[in-house]
Amino acid sequence: MEADQTQVSSQSQSKFQNCLLVTRHQLLKTQEDDLARICVNITKVDSLPTTPVELGNAVSNYDAVVGVLPLPLQVQILQQAKKKVLSFYMESIGTMKTKEEAQDLLAKSGEEGVILPPAKEGESYRVLVYRGIIMLKEIKIEQDFIIKH
Repeated sequence: MEADQTQVSSQSQSKFQNCLLVTRHQLLKTQEDDLARICVNITKVDSLPTTPVELGNAVSNYDAVVGVLPLPLQVQILQQAKKKVLSFYMESIGTMKTKEEAQDLLAKSGEEGVILPPAKEGESYRVLVYRGIIMLKEIKIEQDFIIKH
């Protein structure tokens, strides 16, 4: 019998009561299973509003927001709405010229993942595997003067 390789940090062993899942895509089976392990109730939406007041209202009833979100929304959710931000961590394992090569690479990995089609003609297919769920703790923006008067 194979041992369960999944690791859950002690911080995430307590479940979030209400999670807001923001995605337009079908989740991988492992992503669904992992999300169910940490969220009691999951509400799915396709997108979030971008104005601060509307965003605050949209996430107000949730303990955590889950999804691959643009950086400005992550900052607003963390700093202004004071909610946890969780994301599915996908690791790139390679790029391939054809879809068939990409499918072979994913199959050989033995892991669950996705194949992203080329954004433009002549670009490669990207192969990503799912590694787990991460919680963003802090987003820090540092700045330096390029020109100072």
